[in-house]
Amino acid sequence: MECPKCQFNNREGAKFCIKCGAKFEVRCLNCGNSLPSEALFCDECGQTLSKLKEAPSVDYSEPQSYTPKHLIDKILTTRSSIEGERKLVTVFFADVADYTSISEKSDPEKVHQIMDGTFKILMYEIHKYEGTINQFTGDGVMALFGAPVAHEDHAQRACYAALSIQKAMETYGEKIEKDMGVAFKMRIGLNSGPVIVGAIGDDLRMDYTAVGDTTNLSSRMESMARPGTVLVSGNTHRLVRDFFEFKSLGKIEVKGKKAPQAAFELIKAGMVATRIGASVAKGLTRFGGRKNSIAALLDAFDKVKSGSGQVVGLIGEAGVGKSRLLLEMRSLLPQSEFSYLEGRCLQYGGSMAYLPVLDILRSYFDIKENEKEFVVKKKMTKRIFRIDKKLESDLPALHDLLAFEVEDEGYRRLEPQQKRDKIFKAIRDLIIRESQNKTIIVTIEDLHWIDKSSEEFLNYFIGWIARAKILLILLYRPEYTHQWGSKSYYNRISLDHLTIKSSTELLQAIFTGTKILPELKELILNRATGNPLYIEEFTHTLLENGSIQKKNERYFLTRKISDIQIPDSISGIIAARMDRLQDNLKRAMQEASVIGKDFKFRILQTITGMREEIKSILLNLQELEFIYEKTLFPELEYIFKHALTQEVAYNSLLIERRKEIHERIGKAIEQIYQDRLEEFYEILAYHFSKSDNLEKAHQFLVFSGKKATRNYSNWEALQFYREAIDVLGRMPSTDSNHRKGLQVHISLAKPAMFLSYPGDSIDMLKVGVKLAREVGDTRSIANLDGTLAHAYAIKGESILAIEHAENCFQGAQKIQDIDLMAPVARDLT
Repeated sequence: MECPKCQFNNREGAKFCIKCGAKFEVRCLNCGNSLPSEALFCDECGQTLSKLKEAPSVDYSEPQSYTPKHLIDKILTTRSSIEGERKLVTVFFADVADYTSISEKSDPEKVHQIMDGTFKILMYEIHKYEGTINQFTGDGVMALFGAPVAHEDHAQRACYAALSIQKAMETYGEKIEKDMGVAFKMRIGLNSGPVIVGAIGDDLRMDYTAVGDTTNLSSRMESMARPGTVLVSGNTHRLVRDFFEFKSLGKIEVKGKKAPQAAFELIKAGMVATRIGASVAKGLTRFGGRKNSIAALLDAFDKVKSGSGQVVGLIGEAGVGKSRLLLEMRSLLPQSEFSYLEGRCLQYGGSMAYLPVLDILRSYFDIKENEKEFVVKKKMTKRIFRIDKKLESDLPALHDLLAFEVEDEGYRRLEPQQKRDKIFKAIRDLIIRESQNKTIIVTIEDLHWIDKSSEEFLNYFIGWIARAKILLILLYRPEYTHQWGSKSYYNRISLDHLTIKSSTELLQAIFTGTKILPELKELILNRATGNPLYIEEFTHTLLENGSIQKKNERYFLTRKISDIQIPDSISGIIAARMDRLQDNLKRAMQEASVIGKDFKFRILQTITGMREEIKSILLNLQELEFIYEKTLFPELEYIFKHALTQEVAYNSLLIERRKEIHERIGKAIEQIYQDRLEEFYEILAYHFSKSDNLEKAHQFLVFSGKKATRNYSNWEALQFYREAIDVLGRMPSTDSNHRKGLQVHISLAKPAMFLSYPGDSIDMLKVGVKLAREVGDTRSIANLDGTLAHAYAIKGESILAIEHAENCFQGAQKIQDIDLMAPVARDLT
């Protein structure tokens, strides 16, 4: 028998250590009762002690001393990939109520024994739910649920642990009150929010940084809780309200917070423990199965074939299966009966003019990556002539949209608004004329991220398709609003969760026809709640962690259902899967996520610095179904299986790490695509703007603004110039930067004018005048005064218009600029 104090090996059954004299005893984990070392059960509460007797000595200053081995292994084997990451956690604070009074009334040694028993109860329950104790505070603990290893149900775990601790403390407190005559109760506080995990040492010491008031609010909840209760913040309550019963305390004043905070007393676990159970308890909303949705799409297609154009909106939350439904519909149609064109909007593509429209054109003309301009033009001409030679006049506008050199002098002399009209007409004519040969399905995905120019074209185009054989299918999330809902040929198809029957069919497809035991099917369907993405990801999670295995041509559970940690949200599922990846796979996926949902192999290879290794890493990620191979020729490109996977991977990175990767991506694009850089201006502006390379960010934002202005994409141009000004505001205040800022303010005048000076554009022009005065640029002052005169005239403020017109005329006189004086002089006469 090893002495817990001096580690001397005594004979079995000894009551005291013969080396140091320490008494061998065990303490009941349930009630804290002190017992002789030979006891197998507690004579106070009946708790089994067999495992407790084998427990080594605990040093509360050493995390490795009190953390269970399975948690130690999990943390240490994944620490290299979780250090320096952002995690969503629930912070747990617990302390003994009126601890000072208890300490004053008791012998220090007795107080130590009481707290030792208390800490063991806390450790047991916190570790049971895989929380990690970050700090012992003398009369309590601080613990984290969801860090360093991610847990999708971190808030639920914290609540279960808190309830278990309070239950154990009832018995333990009764014994202490009986022995000492003082009430012994704990207060517990919970709050959920983000933290940043820092370094994790070999001894499990973990540095972390709370984001905002994540930790402070948890501590305040604990200090305001009544003895023997658990108080949770509104943040935690929102995450777990379907699974527990609470008593609302309304909004209470909290030290350090300006506004009162919602607080809830945790009473007990609720009647349901799953999302599907919670939905049933609240009342399920009736919805149609996917067969009805496909039937609606097929019906729309039949109408289109008969010459009645249709617009269909597929609306649903992320992961509900909009894209999958579209794919299934297409597979049911004879491929010879239609042509298919697809455009897609990107999360960061709101300022990239005509992004989905360009996708459609590249698809239609079969434009390959890296194809020379003259080859593409030849291909376009050939295709146009094959359809209708009358469309030849539309080629200059299409060339302009694709950022090709326009040779037509007449087109080049057009005003931007006229060019935009030509572009709209050219795309419309092309698609409508093609539809006269064969029915066309045009799809735009992720419409909620659409850029302004594409949206304006879409509004225009929808007005022309009523009598064309065109089926326009638009996929978007519920938050997106539009103006074509009143059209008689618009149909809305809302996608809700799958029915049990449809969910079962999807689950059977995942298991490729192998028989699934009823308890396994019930587990997955109850937890997946009909979201196709949830079903897929959750099933893969169980397969990967060994909870599901195949034997005798059937899948079965290897653990009790109660022992399986079930992800309750899609972001949690993905985060949990990511934390189980090998370090190199996870790092590569995170870096790929910064590139975007689609990422080119050459860019990822360049920014990671890997040569051959990256190929095997991507192959592994494909096999795990995190990514797919999108295209092989002319350039290898991958795509994340789900947009949410990319978002979760991206958000797990710290901001400084993201900035560094964004800059490397920008530099890689400059290097790889230096011969056709204009095509990537907007992407370069995006990546450098997300980095600390402000010079490059400003440069490409200005380039993008000029490109958008040329295309008459005035909203996008104005946004790029605004961002360029914001970037300059973060740069040193030098004469050079002031002059750069002046040029941006001058450049934004043109798109602002075409938009009739929206928002704060007049104020921005005034700032330009101020900058021009600071650098002593008389010509720019006069130029901007002239623009302001026009702006105020448009707004009907004639006095201000005249004032700025006079300023412009006087400034132009000083520098003898006739071009500036002439239009102002005409307006003043």
